[in-house]
Amino acid sequence: MLDQYLEELTQSSSGATVEQILSQIYSPPQPERSVATFNALPQKDPVLPSATVRVGVKHLDHLNYSIGELITNHNRQSLQTEQLQMTSKTLLNQIKQQRQLLSQLQDHLTRQASWLKQSYTGNPPGLHSKPPTRAAHKASKKNIDQTRSDFLARDYGSNAALIQSLVDHLMQLAETADAIDLLTRESNQTLEKQHQLLTSTQSALIESRMLPLGEIFGRFPNALQQLETLHNKPIALKLHGTEVLVDKAVAEKLFDPLLHLVRNAFDHGIESANARQQRGKPEKGQITISAYYQGRHLVIEVQDDGNGLDFDQIRQRAIEQQLISLEQAKSLNQDQLTDLLFEPGFSTVAQVSDLSGRGVGLDVVRNQLQSLRGLVMVESELHQGTTFKLQIPLSLTIAQLFVCEVGDKTYALLDDTVEQILIPLSSQIQERNGGKFLRWNQGADEKLAPIYSLTSILDYDAATPLPMSFQPPLSAKDSINPVIVIRCQDTLLGLEVDRLIGEQQLVIRPLGTMIGSPSYIHGATVLADGRLALVVDGAMLLHKVFDQQRVATINHHWAKSPSYSLPSSSERSLLPPSPELSTQPDTRILIVDDSITTRQSLTLTLQKAGYRVFQAQDGYEALEQFQRHTNIRLVICDIEMPRMSGFELLRNRQQIPLLANIPIVMLSSQSGNKHQMLASQLGATVYMVKPYIEHKLLAMVADLLEKFALNPTPERE
Repeated sequence: MLDQYLEELTQSSSGATVEQILSQIYSPPQPERSVATFNALPQKDPVLPSATVRVGVKHLDHLNYSIGELITNHNRQSLQTEQLQMTSKTLLNQIKQQRQLLSQLQDHLTRQASWLKQSYTGNPPGLHSKPPTRAAHKASKKNIDQTRSDFLARDYGSNAALIQSLVDHLMQLAETADAIDLLTRESNQTLEKQHQLLTSTQSALIESRMLPLGEIFGRFPNALQQLETLHNKPIALKLHGTEVLVDKAVAEKLFDPLLHLVRNAFDHGIESANARQQRGKPEKGQITISAYYQGRHLVIEVQDDGNGLDFDQIRQRAIEQQLISLEQAKSLNQDQLTDLLFEPGFSTVAQVSDLSGRGVGLDVVRNQLQSLRGLVMVESELHQGTTFKLQIPLSLTIAQLFVCEVGDKTYALLDDTVEQILIPLSSQIQERNGGKFLRWNQGADEKLAPIYSLTSILDYDAATPLPMSFQPPLSAKDSINPVIVIRCQDTLLGLEVDRLIGEQQLVIRPLGTMIGSPSYIHGATVLADGRLALVVDGAMLLHKVFDQQRVATINHHWAKSPSYSLPSSSERSLLPPSPELSTQPDTRILIVDDSITTRQSLTLTLQKAGYRVFQAQDGYEALEQFQRHTNIRLVICDIEMPRMSGFELLRNRQQIPLLANIPIVMLSSQSGNKHQMLASQLGATVYMVKPYIEHKLLAMVADLLEKFALNPTPERE
């Protein structure tokens, strides 16, 4: 009976829950039904437009930051719930195995008792000096057999009762394990609903601050139509990527440079109808505006099929305007000549017109792009056309990332650049001149994509700090490593990794400015198990590879760029000391924050500066850390935390003499004066508002440590 019950429990762990069954019986009304019902009602007065309010970008950024923290905590809780569910299933299986062992033991005892009863035929040693009579012997044997039978019955009954007690106990354990499994499945459903709410909230936030580029591009057709009528130059405008979303604040700054480029293409790029006919071109010129995402960047291209750039004319005009000397002009290549277009006041026409630049050059376009931390690039071919490419970084904070491992390092790749993930067959790998290539089939076409180990093309030689409890898994040496195929337009690159973890929605945090990061490093993220991972932009990494090593020399070894390499341990000793680095390697700092993202980020920042860092997720853990480590020199503490808040920690600190003179920095997202005043009254040394600036935080920490080393009770700031 118990076997059947345990079997049902084990099978039910993967079945539907009570909530799922109820949801099939009762389902809430669908939106279509509610609309149909509403339309059937008598018509009411028209609904007035909803009221609107102006919200600062800073508040939206704070909301976005909070959503990111919620997603990080959700990922961690989902992992813990999944581990708990696996543990409960393991417990059920172990209980089932224990029941089988008890059943075997019960059968064994039954067989043993039966064997003992049947096998006994001898007499026990007699107590009489003389042999008993035949009748007495028969009576004595009967009594002894009855006694032994009673003993065996009592012994067997005792063992059977003990086994039955264990069986009942296992039954209770099975019921408890099944209850735990049910709770974990219901918890998974709750987490899934929370994830849907977070996704909906994130989408609403994005919608509130983003708009499609079509609203910007839609202004250009009328402008070009007026120019076409005024200057009698037929023109066609094509728009691509009108659905691409862009931040409203960025969109407002994009219109002017785009309008300048469109008018510039119409004026300087597109030829007259007669000139186009003489060159065999269609009478109507064409300007194409395209927008698309490329990794972590928004790319907008303004392309025309006109004259193209005349580099000899650019060189001559630069000499006439005394921007370069005659000797310099002879040595300039096309890229350097293109850069001259963005010099203030530079123009290829002798007479200023009101059509394109109106006396203002492309330097204004570059300056406006630089204010958005963007770039402008030019590609041109004489008599074929010119393309101006604007590249603007996206402020991604939450994105789909594909997580993988190489050795003891963990990386997360932006999902939109991943074309495919595969474990290639030996027939798909081709070696040529010492290089490895992947045979990539696209229908009838076949391409060769170069394969590199991910770590071999990344410039970092220092491992990301990992939690002490984490031990990276070992990879089988005789297995074929997975390959992640990265695509950027028509270019493919294969990245060889050791282990695939999977696709996850993660929060991306920017890296600090103390160490310059390559263009292909988008930031860092905290995984569900607390590990830090660098976020890699596959498209930019691909550009980096092919910029360093062109297709003609792609079989040679990767040439590392020294500008981004982290110094090795031997090189670090030769570097001049940084004023922000700790002069005492054992200076201990305690971070108290319930956000694992904040703790890990602060830990990495302080460890890079030479400090030894301890962590606590609330005030209670902070007090425990104080008991373990009595030589903590400084505390960085949040305010809102479970169990014991930052304010409560300040109150408790005043009652402990050993902690009274330790400086405490309150780092909180609360920027109100009342929070700062209360923190100051409770003895906080400094109050800082999130998000913090890394170099300012390090300077403040060094200053406080110096002050409290000289004077244990300096004035509070």
